[in-house]
Amino acid sequence: MTRADIDTSSPFKSVKEAVALFGEKVLAGELSANKIKQMRNNGNATTVELAETKQRLEEAREDRMLMATCLSSLQQELERTKYELQQLKDNSKNRLAIEEDLKFIEDVTKFEVKPESTSRDATSAMEFQKKRYVSFANPHSVAQVMVQPGDAGVLERHPSLRKKKKKPLIPLIGGMFTKKKNIIVV
Repeated sequence: MTRADIDTSSPFKSVKEAVALFGEKVLAGELSANKIKQMRNNGNATTVELAETKQRLEEAREDRMLMATCLSSLQQELERTKYELQQLKDNSKNRLAIEEDLKFIEDVTKFEVKPESTSRDATSAMEFQKKRYVSFANPHSVAQVMVQPGDAGVLERHPSLRKKKKKPLIPLIGGMFTKKKNIIVV
């Protein structure tokens, strides 16, 4: 059912005024028919608008889903890139440490014994320093500790430190527990 509107405005003073307001012919049936047509047109327009809005909403949902998948893939790529970057940093630190170790090994293998200066100033400065400070035994340098390949005989033991032949223990213990009360001479 449609709702009927009641006209509560003041009546017209003349027919001319009514014709000017409504036109030449106005029938009551035509007025209600026009209103129904307008309402149907408005209804159709709203259904069209509703359909367009639904279509836009679907497109927006699809765009949102596409953006969400793009964002998640970008986040995964970012995490993978961070992990690879961390591995590269660790590798570079390890490489630098290995290079420094190699430099240190090269420096250790390249040792030189510097000839001591025989100048009087150096010896007097050393004597003054010895008098002034308590000195501990100097540790051996790498050159003194390392063995030359031709000096293989240096590593042999002293002949007096060779193992002496030990007397067997079993006859000694057996002599202690014999039934005879003999004195054991060792």
